[in-house]
Parts: sequence; structure tokens; C-alpha cells
Amino acid sequence: MTTEERLRRRFSEEFRKEQVQLIETGKTTVLEVSKRYEVKSQSVKAWLLRYGKKSIPGRIMVTTGKDYDRIMNLEKENKKLIELIGRQQVELIYKDEILRLARERLGEDFEKK
Repeated sequence: MTTEERLRRRFSEEFRKEQVQLIETGKTTVLEVSKRYEVKSQSVKAWLLRYGKKSIPGRIMVTTGKDYDRIMNLEKENKKLIELIGRQQVELIYKDEILRLARERLGEDFEKK
């Protein structure tokens, strides 16, 4: 696509809102939308500001290697905690289902027995 064609092109408000929703739900990124539709990432960020429900996170300034290591460690820890919470949620659902089945087969007062 030539520069002239890009300058004459306009995106509908509905299209912009759709792309913003995809970005906010994590199904795509600003960079992916920018490349796919050949639009500047600044324009996509402006769509986020205008139509988005979430605020755009600011840049993280890394000043030293120590800061970078700290951020990476925090991200790893965050990922582990998210996985742990997910596992615990699955275990709770499993235990609730076991209790429900036990009540069906043994009656409501099965814990007393």
C-alpha cells in the first residue's frame, strides 16, 4: 500500500472500537493491529485513549541492571502466583463436586456419620 493510499484511508468508529476491545481483552496487541492494518501505533494508542475503558499503562523506566533483574523476578513470581491460584481454584471445584456427590449418595448428614 502506498503512502498516498494510506493517507486517503479512513477507519470507521465501529472498526476502531472493535480493535480497542480486542486489545483490552488481550486477544491482540497495539503492535499487531498496527502491522496488520498498516496504521501507525500512535494512531492505535489514540484509539485506546478515545474508545478504551482501561487506561494505557505507562512505560517502565529501567535505570540499572539491578532494576531489570528485579522486574524480571517480579514478573516470574507473578506468573507463578497466577498459576497457583488457578490450581487452587480447580482443586476447590473438585472438592465441591466430591462433597455434592457424597451428599447425594450418603444423605445430607454424611459428615456426622
